[in-house]
Amino acid sequence: MMQNFFLTFLVVLVATLSKADAWGWGECPQPGADAQYSEECYKATEPPYFVCKNMTPDEWVEKALESYPRCCGEDLSECKCPVKDDWFFKNKIDGYCAKVNICREPSSTESLVTSVEDARFLRG
Repeated sequence: MMQNFFLTFLVVLVATLSKADAWGWGECPQPGADAQYSEECYKATEPPYFVCKNMTPDEWVEKALESYPRCCGEDLSECKCPVKDDWFFKNKIDGYCAKVNICREPSSTESLVTSVEDARFLRG
């Protein structure tokens, strides 16, 4: 009797775990060769799988950048998050804002191009 129960439980467990994608466990899409943002930016802003599975990497970065002015800083009155006044939100938002800030800073490649263009301009 106990073996039958254990075997049934094991079959259900394996069937459930094999459908992990349906439960929201998986990997987010990765940025392509034509990525608009740095690799660090994509990694820093990657949402949970159940959010990113229906978005492109550029879309999730843009959503993060869009929410940055509203939800990062002292004034959260414009933040649309329904739990913005709860302690766990306030406990996590500073770390999230620091990660999104990575996307706001120019990457080393972009700053190099700007420097070269600046040098050409200065030389006349």
